[in-house]
Amino acid sequence: MPEVPTEIWLYISSFIPNDELVKLMGVNIHFYELALNIRYGTIRVETVNSSTEKLLRRLKDPVVAGRVRRLVIRPVINLHMVEPHTHPSFWEKVTGWKAAAPLSIEGAIDALILVFPGLTNLTRFEVESWDMSPDHDLQRFFRNAWSSFGPHLETISMAGRPEAFRQFVASNPQVSSCKALSLQFTHELDTTASAAVCGILVNSVAPFINSLAPQLRSLKIWSWSTLDLSALFLNLGIFPRLHDFHLRAPFNKAFRDATGLTKLLEDNASSLDTIELRLNPAGSAMDPSSEQLLGEWFASHASHDRVLANLKTLRMYPTNLASGFDALVMYAERSANTLTTLAVKDRYLSLDEVAALIAPVAHRPADDGLQSLRVNVRVWSAELFDLLVLKLPGLKSLSLYVGGSHPHRAATEVFFTGMQTHSFAGWKLHDIGVWQGGSEVPSGTMHLLAKCIPSVQSFWGNGHMLGEGKVYD
Repeated sequence: MPEVPTEIWLYISSFIPNDELVKLMGVNIHFYELALNIRYGTIRVETVNSSTEKLLRRLKDPVVAGRVRRLVIRPVINLHMVEPHTHPSFWEKVTGWKAAAPLSIEGAIDALILVFPGLTNLTRFEVESWDMSPDHDLQRFFRNAWSSFGPHLETISMAGRPEAFRQFVASNPQVSSCKALSLQFTHELDTTASAAVCGILVNSVAPFINSLAPQLRSLKIWSWSTLDLSALFLNLGIFPRLHDFHLRAPFNKAFRDATGLTKLLEDNASSLDTIELRLNPAGSAMDPSSEQLLGEWFASHASHDRVLANLKTLRMYPTNLASGFDALVMYAERSANTLTTLAVKDRYLSLDEVAALIAPVAHRPADDGLQSLRVNVRVWSAELFDLLVLKLPGLKSLSLYVGGSHPHRAATEVFFTGMQTHSFAGWKLHDIGVWQGGSEVPSGTMHLLAKCIPSVQSFWGNGHMLGEGKVYD
């Protein structure tokens, strides 16, 4: 094989899918190195079995361990795991041999500690402790992590019960390079937020987040239970470099007092340009009145003109109330000159509501205006596409979630008859995805849609039009 410069091989490999690239590791040293980087670039410890033990032994090799950039520890208890035999088998009686006990979750964690020192290039560290025993010494685990690779970490993700977070912070994290922090909380659903839990949020979690203020650029906080986060947000400060904030929690359970949340959005408005708020109230499907508090909180921002202003990206659920939709339009108006990505979750919009929503960001000739739009609509019609072409001529990506089940054949024919009598020749739309009835619209329908919009070259954000299977946000 002729000698080819390394940079040429790297360029060639950039066009090869990862699963195919691994098969080419025997071609030459360049493909071998790339294949190993793909194989060990991300390590996931999610199950506890013989494969886990084999992987941990492999990671004791510093050549292999040095390739790991991301470590995901998400041990899940296998409820179908066969119980170990309490009595020796006939073979064990005859030979005296005894099968090794299966590795426990805690045993796997202890084995991981032994490979930590070799993870010299790790930049992403993600731990989910849902299924770990609350009696397990997490402080020892985390202390070994920080001493091995803490100063190099750029992204940290931690998930678990409040006690796990207390141990996480008590281990004294040394993470001076951390720019992205993700925290996911839960606790037993049959308990309310006690003083002890509130104390962990106020005395452990909040000070840790605040300690990262000089460098933190991305903050994600999710709560999967009824945990009240009010005190946590009341104790958060100013983050001069924070540009991305993602919050997911049931508003009616997580915020008895949302003053701190408003303060965070207001105090950091000068740097925040990407916000996602998934605050769907618990029980709203059965009791629409549970959205009232969230709607009132959105409406209260009329007197806080810095909140959600000058954003580039906004993703949120605006409630099904008029006050929530009015607030959504208000936020769009505040970011009319900067917004490039807008995603409205879970609420189905009429054609008039879509028109009201995009009106503030329409016709921005300097930079083509909105680039990406994701909305739920009650019906998709030629009139909807007419509106988008007229108001958002520079739109590059469109994601539509359509209400109801898949339309019958006659309805589809009516839709495409309408599309064929309209002109979309000058539109810049490159990518489109359509869902209906809980699944993607068939590829045949998507290709018919692409014929109506000549600029479309991609479905579902895949970058191509070769089929289905892309689950997108």
